Amino acid sequence: MTVKFVTHSLETNDITVMGNVSDVATVRGNTISRIGAVEGQEQQNPAAIHLNFEMTHPPNEMLVWMMSVPDAVELGLQLLAMGIEDQPSPKIDDVRDRLSQLIAELDRTLQVSH
Repeated sequence: MTVKFVTHSLETNDITVMGNVSDVATVRGNTISRIGAVEGQEQQNPAAIHLNFEMTHPPNEMLVWMMSVPDAVELGLQLLAMGIEDQPSPKIDDVRDRLSQLIAELDRTLQVSH
């Protein structure tokens, strides 16, 4: 049974997470991982994306988001579109270049892990 696993650092500023008005936490990105589907068991164990955050308030705790690849793509596209909405063309070009670099890096990493 083979599973491809890739992890990269995820450096963010403070992100506020709320369950309700009285349940507020502050987190910072730690790692982002792509865990491949289990070969031969793709339906039961599909690929997934995990985001790990370190909690800064309250300290010494971890928050993890686990989602399917299609959900990660949709979430990423929505966040990206909203984040660059009012940016000038050169900034959008920088984002496009960075995205190309990340995809190429992931592709190289997955090629090496065969």
